[in-house]
Amino acid sequence: MDRLNIRPALRAQERLEALIRFGGLQPGDKIPAERDLSERWGISRSAVRSAIGALIAEHKLSSRQGAGTYVAEPRVIRNLRDLRPFADVTRRLGRTMTTTVLSWETLTADMELADRLDLDAGEEVFRLARVRAIDATPAAVEYSFVSARRFPGLDRRYSPEFSLYETLQRDYGVEVVSGYQRVTVGHADAETARLLQIELGEALFALNGVANDYADRPVEAFAAQARSDYVGFASELERRR
Repeated sequence: MDRLNIRPALRAQERLEALIRFGGLQPGDKIPAERDLSERWGISRSAVRSAIGALIAEHKLSSRQGAGTYVAEPRVIRNLRDLRPFADVTRRLGRTMTTTVLSWETLTADMELADRLDLDAGEEVFRLARVRAIDATPAAVEYSFVSARRFPGLDRRYSPEFSLYETLQRDYGVEVVSGYQRVTVGHADAETARLLQIELGEALFALNGVANDYADRPVEAFAAQARSDYVGFASELERRR
């Protein structure tokens, strides 16, 4: 980048951030047009455009095709080491989460899924598909797989008013206490884009993992896709001694 363009763009970004923080704008409010900001601040439109792009990349602003640029909702940041239900994390941040059950299915476990759940290939498993909405906006699609033999009737006992883990502990005496998960970046296929109300091919966080009980026995295998503008991930770091 031309060094002569760096200072105006950074100045525009600082003013935009001040406008968001101290200008009375709330999440969901539309910011003024590039032309108006350029004239107000005496900064070139290209610098203002660059500043807007930088804040969109940082998820402080969001762009809507043909509608303008808006103050983004703060993302819900999940600690990768935190096993609390997603709804609890969201509630503690003053946000609301709703769960929509898409389907309950009984499947036959293939070798990969059977290995993840420590089952025999061919055993029956429940597959629960859900959409999680943050403040009424679809934010994640989640798929849970559990043993049908170990948790008989779970498809009838589960209610979206409670988390899956709460149901397993309350009705079956099984508590999830550990596990692992892997987070990568994926892209929305047609079905995921439809469910999350985003563009086909938009970048998403993709999660895969297994949750275990006190005996280190697999309880749930899961997969999820989450919108990067609504959900983020972090991890606590420590230095090994």
